[in-house]
Amino acid sequence: MVFDLAHVYWACGGKLGFGNEPESAIEPPVNSLGSWIFVVITGGMFLIGTIVPLALYQDWGRRVPAWMLSWCCWIAAVILLLRGVSAWIDTALRGTGLVRNGLTGLTYKQETGLAHPSLYTLCSTSAIDSYFAIGGAIFLVVAITHRRSRRGAAVESAAAVRGTVAHDAA
Repeated sequence: MVFDLAHVYWACGGKLGFGNEPESAIEPPVNSLGSWIFVVITGGMFLIGTIVPLALYQDWGRRVPAWMLSWCCWIAAVILLLRGVSAWIDTALRGTGLVRNGLTGLTYKQETGLAHPSLYTLCSTSAIDSYFAIGGAIFLVVAITHRRSRRGAAVESAAAVRGTVAHDAA
């Protein structure tokens, strides 16, 4: 929900979390087929990333196949962790000067719209990168525990059935 609220805030023009980045860096124009494809895919992932956690813990979610929820959690974990951790590495390489333009090959100007971003902007972008990594770690934990909880529930159900059969036989 925090993720959703942050995006609603940004969609309404909020800038907290983006540092001193210019508007064009926050919301790049959607003016090509490639950018439209990116928007549609990202929007789909955003929607799925909102629905899956709800489906895992709501009664209506039992109608969604467990394998589908599990795969969504695993995919989300990989994508979000890659996004967050690679951004940390990119920032570290660029900040230390080991690789002048980081992993992406982009300058600060190309990445943030500022040739010399302020400490506020660098901290803001690192916080967003951390947010992705934390989200990925949470999805990873959920993917692991969801799989185990389903297996545990099946074992408990089987044990309950055996206990009922044994009780009825006695």
